Amino acid sequence: MSNNNVTERGNSMCDVTFKNIHCSQVGLEVMDTERPLFGEFSDSFIKLPKMNGSVVIADNSDGDIEIRIQFLLSPLPNQTYYDACRALRAYFKSTDKERLIFDNDPRWAYMAKFISSENIEQIVNEGLFWTTFRCSPDMVAV
Repeated sequence: MSNNNVTERGNSMCDVTFKNIHCSQVGLEVMDTERPLFGEFSDSFIKLPKMNGSVVIADNSDGDIEIRIQFLLSPLPNQTYYDACRALRAYFKSTDKERLIFDNDPRWAYMAKFISSENIEQIVNEGLFWTTFRCSPDMVAV
C-alpha cells in the first residue's frame, strides 16, 4: 500500500454503514481501517534518451482508492460462525458502488464496492478479518 494511508486505531475507532445497513446489525465491529487520503494520479512519465529525469504527461483525473477495513465478527444470537459468515454475503454483495459511511464522519460517504475478504476458515477461527472496498476517488455528501 502507498504511504498516503490514514490508519485509525484504539479508542478513536468507529463503525461503518454500508448499503444503509450499520455493520452492528450483521454482527460486525470495526477494529482497524486503512483509508488513503486520495487515489493514484493518472500522470504518465516518459524517459527520453540522453535526458536526465522524465517528462511528465499531466492527467488531472484521479484513480479509484482501496479502503481496507478489519472487522470482528460476533455471531448474532442462535447463529454459528458459519451461519454468520454466510449472512455476510448479502451485506457485502452489490451490483454497483454503494454508500460506505464511517460513524466518525457521517456527513460524507465513499461510493464503494466490496471486492475481497479473507477466507471463511480464518474468519471462523479468529473472528477477525480484513475486507477491501474499491471506492470512487471523491466522497459524496450524505
